[in-house]
Amino acid sequence: MFANVEESHIAKLLDEKDSVSTKRTINRSVSLFRTFLIEKRGSGDFEGLSKQELNENLRLFYVSIRTKSGTNLKVSSLNSIKYGLSKYLKDNCKIDIHGSEFHESKVVFKAAVMDMKKKGFGSVDHKPAISTEDLNKLFNSETIVFNVNTPCGLQSKVWFDLMFYLCRRGRENLRKMTKETFGIETDAIGREYVFQAIDEADKNHGSNAAPNETIGEGRMYAQPQLGSMCPVNSFKKYLSKLHKKLDALWQRPLEAFSEESTTWFCRSPLGKNTLASLMSEISKKAKLSRIYTNHSIRATAITAMDEAGIEARHIMRASGHKNESSIRSYACRLNEPKKRQMSDCLSSALGTVNKNPTESHIDQENSISSLTQEDLDAIFNDTTFDEISSSSSSFVVQQQQAVNVLKAQSSNMMPPLVCPRINNSTVNFNFYAQK
Repeated sequence: MFANVEESHIAKLLDEKDSVSTKRTINRSVSLFRTFLIEKRGSGDFEGLSKQELNENLRLFYVSIRTKSGTNLKVSSLNSIKYGLSKYLKDNCKIDIHGSEFHESKVVFKAAVMDMKKKGFGSVDHKPAISTEDLNKLFNSETIVFNVNTPCGLQSKVWFDLMFYLCRRGRENLRKMTKETFGIETDAIGREYVFQAIDEADKNHGSNAAPNETIGEGRMYAQPQLGSMCPVNSFKKYLSKLHKKLDALWQRPLEAFSEESTTWFCRSPLGKNTLASLMSEISKKAKLSRIYTNHSIRATAITAMDEAGIEARHIMRASGHKNESSIRSYACRLNEPKKRQMSDCLSSALGTVNKNPTESHIDQENSISSLTQEDLDAIFNDTTFDEISSSSSSFVVQQQQAVNVLKAQSSNMMPPLVCPRINNSTVNFNFYAQK
């Protein structure tokens, strides 16, 4: 059996083969190149140019492109623009700008990248993991941001939980999620968990993905001891409060609601821009130390698993990464506590240098050097102390001219106390009389 397929259907398949982010990159790259050509030669048409003409224009384009403020682009941005142009020309003009005909433009591109790195434009701005202090703010019992008794609070918490436990990407496919995207099951030992029930295409899993590759095998297990803050309980409650006539998972919260009502959300989905900036809005509402992005949640989850000693190959199965080097890019970053520890360590190394002479002298007088066993033996054998006879009822320490009376037969009497001074500090020795 064969279905009747129209050309419009084929065109739609071809149009949807690339992810939204890839399309955005291609459109931006093509637009920039057209603008460049219009300024240089009066026409933005480059599809009809010969390979030689295209090579010459690309050579100039790579070194002249700037940001709106006139500064150099970052290396990652230039690579992205080249990728977009390459894909557009290959798909629409059957031209490969990596071929031998484009040798000059390739050499200039490499030289431009090296020059940008020398000028400090080679760094990549990684999305930071959420600090422990900020996580505590979010899940504090007094916070309203994750208050599961309100539509906004419940939605924010469930969204964060899914993004965190299942290592979701920042904005990918959020708008396409439905009530069936995630399921609830029970494992062999009776623990409930939420998992991704429907596969989807994303940045790492397109048409070339291997059959054994998956979006993610992560699970969000129940934590019954947390009560209403249990991630599975929150998810169940959220599903029960969604509008019954709308299949979208992320719906607009009602402005006025009743806690007893079965519906807390409108028959209208959240927009893609709202979903893309959810973590930024949560950061502002919770007054976190900085404004985090959606991707920061994924970075936090992967960093936490790595620091807990979970192997990269296992993290990959949960996060959907295709290679371990991507995991290492998170693992090699320093977290805030480690940065503070390193700085404090260096400050300690400079501590004696930064003190003024008076402070150093006082510290020296008040310090007691470490005493070895030999030092202690020398103290007891020192000639400044008179030998103490066990049969004597009294003794004298000549160094201090202090007399202590020892009543050998009295069990209520405290032992005499000898208090010599070493480095201007008192050292206590208790001498007990023999019976």
